[in-house]
Amino acid sequence: MYEIIKSLKPYFFSLREIKDNVSLDLKLPVSWKYEKIAQVYKTLQLKIQDKNDKDVLISFICTATQEGYDIVFQCANEVVEKNLEEEKKRELFDKKVREMREMFEKMGLDELEKITFDKEQTKDEEGELRLVGEADEEGSVGGGEPQETDDTTTEDDEKGGFFPITKKRK
Repeated sequence: MYEIIKSLKPYFFSLREIKDNVSLDLKLPVSWKYEKIAQVYKTLQLKIQDKNDKDVLISFICTATQEGYDIVFQCANEVVEKNLEEEKKRELFDKKVREMREMFEKMGLDELEKITFDKEQTKDEEGELRLVGEADEEGSVGGGEPQETDDTTTEDDEKGGFFPITKKRK
């Protein structure tokens, strides 16, 4: 039980049995999402105990059985994990936007015009994503004969969207 509660820190607030129910209470940032995650757990109920501008104290409630305990802990863990992942994604996005802004401030117009956004991505042997046109240690992606013309931009690419950055090949 200690390890399970420890995994929920610093959000864990209390664990109670009330009548025939177990109530796992978490104090979460008010911006976190939890309702859609909890909907999947049909026997689980949510109850907001307290809310302010910064935090929400929420109870995950189920019957006080082994299955009920498992469900409240599973749902609570999923809420914490998914929201922490979203925070990390948001931070990474902000970091990448800052990097792009710096790039635009430092590079000349001619260099910036060579940048394209390419929808296509490939995975290397380890399953890591690589940008199209990114070379591996042995040479260009796909191998074969040298490319004579630039085919990194298509009509679909020029219509807009958010795609990984690659430089046009000359």
